[in-house]
Amino acid sequence: MRFIRSALVHAAIFAFGAITAVSCYGLGDYGNPAFRCAPSEGADGCPDGYTCCSDDPATQMGLLPAYRGTPPGGQFGVPIFSENNNVLSTQGMCVEVKGIVNPLLNGCPVPCNPTWDAGKVNSICSGALCCQTELLEDKDCIQDPMTGLWRAYTGADILAGLTAWGPALGTNQDPVAAGCGIFAGTTMGDVFNDCITQLSVANQRGFCNASCPCVEDTCALKNPGAVPKCGLAPAG
Repeated sequence: MRFIRSALVHAAIFAFGAITAVSCYGLGDYGNPAFRCAPSEGADGCPDGYTCCSDDPATQMGLLPAYRGTPPGGQFGVPIFSENNNVLSTQGMCVEVKGIVNPLLNGCPVPCNPTWDAGKVNSICSGALCCQTELLEDKDCIQDPMTGLWRAYTGADILAGLTAWGPALGTNQDPVAAGCGIFAGTTMGDVFNDCITQLSVANQRGFCNASCPCVEDTCALKNPGAVPKCGLAPAG
């Protein structure tokens, strides 16, 4: 286990009462969070007073993230792209962090995975919900070779030779594996390959919050007979 040695939505997803999220203290000029950014590029793309915070909870071995000094081991793994490794993430949001309740060690809100089951969400979000922060794009979808059903790509599809990742997808984390290379200290071997496996597109990234907007699964809607979970078929 290791740390490296370096350090869709706007205000609607951040409401009062979230235990581990951003409190709503006014929309201001930009909203909070404001818009998407790349933590690996620093805070230059965010408004003054905002921090570019990763919304990716990925960890070694796909375990729950060991946030706020929790020792890795058992059910908890080292966060690859968030908290102390925020700088490795290419996916994040500009967040006004001054009012965050129970933030991470780097001051950012708590990243979570909207596809986790309720028990995992509760464990990381402390009773709050996990809100997806970006819509999937059509090119984030693959027709699974085993089931024939459409789903979102995962990092495991890279190792299986099903995608080149990079510009082939729309919302993918670490498109040229630069973050994984730094995290593993190499571009080969078990730690690097595990990091690649944990890469995701938008459906596996979000922040903990008291309430969430309904977000359609762009990929699942491509399947025959799919019913929009938000009640209305997407326009077009």
